[in-house]
Amino acid sequence: MERERALCFEFKKMHHIIIRTIHERLAACGFDEVTVLHGHILGYLYCNSDRDIYPRDIVKEYEIGKSSVTNVLQLMEEKGYLTRTPDEKDGRLKKICLTEKGRETHLQTIAVINQLHRDMECGITKEEREVFFCILDKMRENAARQRTSGQ
Repeated sequence: MERERALCFEFKKMHHIIIRTIHERLAACGFDEVTVLHGHILGYLYCNSDRDIYPRDIVKEYEIGKSSVTNVLQLMEEKGYLTRTPDEKDGRLKKICLTEKGRETHLQTIAVINQLHRDMECGITKEEREVFFCILDKMRENAARQRTSGQ
């Protein structure tokens, strides 16, 4: 007897497929050292280049521990994707800025990811996308309700 497919389990499987495919495509382009978190941070820094960014902003944005963010930023700095410089007003704070290599890497990885989106969404109609997002929104609301009610 075949078991009914659970949406959450199918999302988890699809998530793994997407992440694996992103890594394969990025590696094929020579970006095998860029992790998903590195990509998110590069994107965050790129999109917020008009303001000062500090590690606490990364902690807040991605809900990651401060020590983890420190380690990731240190590694990204060693690889040449960003710089961390003391703030002019408070030397204890480290301002984070993308390097040219970081900007180029972000733009190239986004091109790979955008192509992946096009490839994976091939043949999906506008109406099917709307239904998909409606279902996602309902599941997100249900999950939020479960977290706040403690059940």
